[in-house]
Amino acid sequence: MILCLLLSVKRNSKLFRALLHFLIFLATAAPAFAQVYKWVDERGVTHYGERPPQGSKASEVPNRLASPAPGGAGPSTQEAEATKRQQLCDQQRALLERLKQSPPSYTLNEKGERIPLDNSAAIARQEKFAAEQCRL
Repeated sequence: MILCLLLSVKRNSKLFRALLHFLIFLATAAPAFAQVYKWVDERGVTHYGERPPQGSKASEVPNRLASPAPGGAGPSTQEAEATKRQQLCDQQRALLERLKQSPPSYTLNEKGERIPLDNSAAIARQEKFAAEQCRL
């Protein structure tokens, strides 16, 4: 049927190009839907293939297009969260130290006199942020 359709469609038409793209897509996507088998040889090496080997036991591989299971090659989710939490804790502590060591700030009143600003509220707020990040 597709062959008859292709013969009746002009080569420069949009329908011909759409059919051609669809056929190319089918040809390239077909291997992704093939069954994959997994087996271990006598030396203990794991193999994967489209056909099971003769004379040995092979199992079908489920979820061949899914992402790898957690805990594989990379760090676990809990380890990543702990590392991120520690980085945030260190960052908040560094900000607190900078705030405590910063020189006093001043503002000018109507007469142009310098009035020191109280940064104890900012320090207290930063101490609270640091305590929240570092408590776990």
